[in-house]
Amino acid sequence: MIFKKDYIKNVIAQALYQGLTPRKLALTCAFGAVLGIFPLFGITTLLCFAAAFLFRLNIPIIQLVNYLMAPLQLILIIPFIKIGISVFKLRPFPYSSDQLLFLFRNDLWTLVKETGLAVAIAIGVWTLLAIPVFFIIFYACFWLANQWKRRSHRELKSQ
Repeated sequence: MIFKKDYIKNVIAQALYQGLTPRKLALTCAFGAVLGIFPLFGITTLLCFAAAFLFRLNIPIIQLVNYLMAPLQLILIIPFIKIGISVFKLRPFPYSSDQLLFLFRNDLWTLVKETGLAVAIAIGVWTLLAIPVFFIIFYACFWLANQWKRRSHRELKSQ
């Protein structure tokens, strides 16, 4: 299974051993996480691939982080909409998450028509939060990657 702890550690370790720097690893993880919570379901894989291509990031790792963020993406869509309604002073969103799920499964076109403004609001909130969240994740991952690389280097020297 793709989400097993050992698999994730192995993918990251292989990338570091193949010359991926801690900075590039941190950039890859930060882009994967921030783009992975983009509030438009079904487009994050494309966004991550484009970011990986533009910034020459590791595609397997950015997609792995993106896929790990999928549950959080689904959880955050409604809060993004509610925050956007409050920030942009709009009328409340009339659908519950159960109703949205029903429309997604049964009438996708109605869902798109009815939720277009809500999705735009959610994207606006995501945009406001994306930059600070990106830097928080980047610096946390950079620190972790440096620690991991130093520890791995010390272990190799001691053998």
